[in-house]
Amino acid sequence: MNEREESMEPSRAAVEVRKDETTRLYEALIDGQVVGNLAYETTGGRVSLTHSYVNEDQRHRGVASALARYALEDLSQSQLKAGIYCGFVADYVEDHPEWKDAVDINRSAFLATRTARDTNSGR
Repeated sequence: MNEREESMEPSRAAVEVRKDETTRLYEALIDGQVVGNLAYETTGGRVSLTHSYVNEDQRHRGVASALARYALEDLSQSQLKAGIYCGFVADYVEDHPEWKDAVDINRSAFLATRTARDTNSGR
């Protein structure tokens, strides 16, 4: 965790993350309650992280970062690069360059996240 994340999270709760292969979701839990998720798809032997969501009242507490980190660690066990279509995960990888070699980021599919805005600002 970097200093910026620490300063944004004054009331950091313990976040547990699990993978549900039936729903194709990584789920973040606080006190046993699901507070966020990161969806993935598996097509033709390739895994893609498609989108994430965190309950509004749990944002800025490290939930999405915990989801991204868990998913990237899980996917790094395979020999294939993960496709990243989720803007938050792409931003996470930008902030944590140790993951760049493990993923393929598809910026053309992003909504207006920080990465998408930065990438398209020169056009």
